[in-house]
Amino acid sequence: MPNDIDKQIRLALKGLIQLDYPTAVIWPYNALSHDLREWPGLFRTSDGKTHGWIIKQTSLAATRKNNVLDRRTLPFDLWAFYGFRQGTESDNSDNEFGQIRDKAYEAVKASPNLGIEGTVEYHDLLQFLNITTLETGEETLHFAHGQLTVHLCC
Repeated sequence: MPNDIDKQIRLALKGLIQLDYPTAVIWPYNALSHDLREWPGLFRTSDGKTHGWIIKQTSLAATRKNNVLDRRTLPFDLWAFYGFRQGTESDNSDNEFGQIRDKAYEAVKASPNLGIEGTVEYHDLLQFLNITTLETGEETLHFAHGQLTVHLCC
């Protein structure tokens, strides 16, 4: 099993999201500073909007299958950020952010082994544990805390 499987998975997830959102700024590692005011600039797209993702591994779990084989499970966070806009009931950023989350969910669902044959056995479906807004000082952002658990082959 390759030693860089974490990186391969993060890059695969980035690629799946970029299929529907090629201008989104996706960091396949934790690129955030502790200063919330810096966050909007990290996710500024080429057309001036704010849409981005952070993809990072959160832990490593393993169980012993037998004396030789183990079974590893890798949980990942997929943090989505999107610029907040009030708009109207039929045209607002809540609707847009909902579509973004739905498309990310469907893209990940459609790739059960993330295109990493022989290493990734399957993943649980993408879960959004928290959907809210963040006041960053410079700009209000939609935020969704996504989580994906990846099960590796033995």
